Amino acid sequence: MHAYLITAQPSRWRRAGRWVRVCMARLLVGAALLLLGLLVLVIRCLRPIINILATWAVRTELEISIRTGLPSVGATLGAHLTDAFIAEFHKGWNRTKEGQSS
Repeated sequence: MHAYLITAQPSRWRRAGRWVRVCMARLLVGAALLLLGLLVLVIRCLRPIINILATWAVRTELEISIRTGLPSVGATLGAHLTDAFIAEFHKGWNRTKEGQSS
């Protein structure tokens, strides 16, 4: 004689509940993927418009700086940002050289 483990099968309500949970999870994942895809599509569609507006802004700023004789804001900010990045790089470079053992 062998001892068998007798297990009860899940009821119809439990099976229906599991089916509902699985379907809801799949629907939620599908909705999230759909929203992510729509976001990517919108960004890809707007990118050429953003590029055109940025080019227009740069040309307008250049034209105004030529007419007024004042330096453009973008060039001034870019020069200051470059100086700040160079200073930070040299600080980090000097710290790593001091920490090295020869």
